[in-house]
Amino acid sequence: GECFLFRATPEAKCYKWRPSEDDTKTDALLEQFQVSSETYIAMGGNKDGSSGLRLNEDLTKGESAPAVGFNNDPLAGSESDMFEIGLVEVYRLVREIDGRPVDGEDDPMWNLDGCR
Repeated sequence: GECFLFRATPEAKCYKWRPSEDDTKTDALLEQFQVSSETYIAMGGNKDGSSGLRLNEDLTKGESAPAVGFNNDPLAGSESDMFEIGLVEVYRLVREIDGRPVDGEDDPMWNLDGCR
């Protein structure tokens, strides 16, 4: 539950994931923090197949809709749910003490070869 969606314009706003306040059977949608396929990556899901944020396979186009669990407004604003992506930034966390990556690439504990 530590995922969030945000928008920078027209006014900056952050939408944190929250569990549902009712007891309807939306558990699978509420737990869909991130999902991917060969054609997209997405965060947040809805019964109609839309997402809080969905980026196409080459990260050039996106779309956004209100998502179960995030209670967000469309991130691109109310005029359109589709938008073009001008820049994608990717960050990697490293430990300050030795500069090693936090994602475990160099740590045998994170070797998942035996799990496939």
